[in-house]
Amino acid sequence: VSTADGTRFVVFDPRCTHLGCPYRWDDKQEQFLCPCHDAVFSMDGGVVSGPPPRPLDQYPSMVRDGRLLILPTPQRIAA
Repeated sequence: VSTADGTRFVVFDPRCTHLGCPYRWDDKQEQFLCPCHDAVFSMDGGVVSGPPPRPLDQYPSMVRDGRLLILPTPQRIAA
């Protein structure tokens, strides 16, 4: 889950779009890093480097009554 302003949120699928490996956030680099094939994603999920064919998939979400609601099916984001 990412937010720039605390009111709008982006919820990423926790699997790399290359082969589905789990990635992690690196505070120092301010990027998502996937250890399987050295993929790097920006804070907005875009591909910075590596073999992923597209940005990180996202789950639709909304804030309602102060709660973050996440729909259960991720959506592919076009490259």
